[in-house]
Amino acid sequence: MPMPSCWVNSTLMRSDSLPLLAILAHPDDEFAIFAYLERATANGREVHVAWLTDGGWGGQSIERRRLESVEVLRILGIPQDRLHFVGEELGIADGSLHERLDQVVPHLRNKLAPTAAGEVLVPAWEGGHHDHDAAHLAALALVAGRECEVRQFSLYHGAGLPGPLFRVLSPLSVNGQARVVPTTLAMRARYVGLCLRFRSQRKSFLGLLPFYALKMLRSDAFVTQPVARERTVQRPHPGPMLYERRGGPSWEAFARATERYRWSD
Repeated sequence: MPMPSCWVNSTLMRSDSLPLLAILAHPDDEFAIFAYLERATANGREVHVAWLTDGGWGGQSIERRRLESVEVLRILGIPQDRLHFVGEELGIADGSLHERLDQVVPHLRNKLAPTAAGEVLVPAWEGGHHDHDAAHLAALALVAGRECEVRQFSLYHGAGLPGPLFRVLSPLSVNGQARVVPTTLAMRARYVGLCLRFRSQRKSFLGLLPFYALKMLRSDAFVTQPVARERTVQRPHPGPMLYERRGGPSWEAFARATERYRWSD
């Protein structure tokens, strides 16, 4: 596969006025990029958001999760016609994205290639959730060969921690220099409030929201990092992935299923 021009230099352009496409794995993953999305809409940029699974883990209502994200992003200024529920359209079950990339990637290219013309935000390669890492790979396949800026953002991971423990919005240093998204304390308090609108996810946010709220007390809570394609042939970090410790696939099973989408020179 040819070297995507996006990775020659992930800061090759200033993107403050260019379209923004955010690739996410699940409805509610936008909690990690609220500041980015709001700043982009305030600057008059065209913002699109795509979710690559249906969000129906454990029998949850797919429609309810979709409507929660629609409402939250409406508050941030993004109209519904720029929200793309790809996972729901294709029947990609929450938790299975790594096994369905051969279906997702062509669909993304057909549907969203025109929107990947400026800046693309992707979940970090960090080993927190296998769907997040698979979304990272799907996004890189979408932008291969395109002239755009690609940045990754942390959601959560368990690097260096035992059992089910994890860190929220904590970029791995191996993923490169972090770029801070400026926010005020009032903005960050409002983002905590927006998380409460994901009512179907009360159980998940019960464990996540306290750590998220603590992060919001800091001015550098939202950061992005460059994307290095050679990272995808490496384990995100030493030791077991958080998803392995929580009953997800093994790293080896994930690596086998996604082999053709992980590459380097």
